[in-house]
Amino acid sequence: MDIKKLLKKFSEDRKAVSLSEIILLALGFFLTALLTPIAMEQLVGANTTGWNSAVKTIFTILLPILYIVGVAYRYIPHTKS
Repeated sequence: MDIKKLLKKFSEDRKAVSLSEIILLALGFFLTALLTPIAMEQLVGANTTGWNSAVKTIFTILLPILYIVGVAYRYIPHTKS
C-alpha cells in the first residue's frame, strides 16, 4: 500500500480533538488535582461526635471512595459502541 494512501486512511479514521477541548480537560484536571486534597482533609477532619457509626463510615470512608471512582470515570477515555 502506498504511504500517502495509508496516511490519508489514518487521518480519516481518527477524530480530531480541538484546542478548546484540550484546554478544558487540562483545566478540569488541574482543578481536580488542586481541590481533591483539600476536600479529603475536610472530610477526614470533620467533627463527627454524636453521629451514628454507620453515618461516620459512609461519610469518612465511602464518600471519598465514590469521589475517586467519579474522577476516574470522568478522566479515563471511554469507547463509543
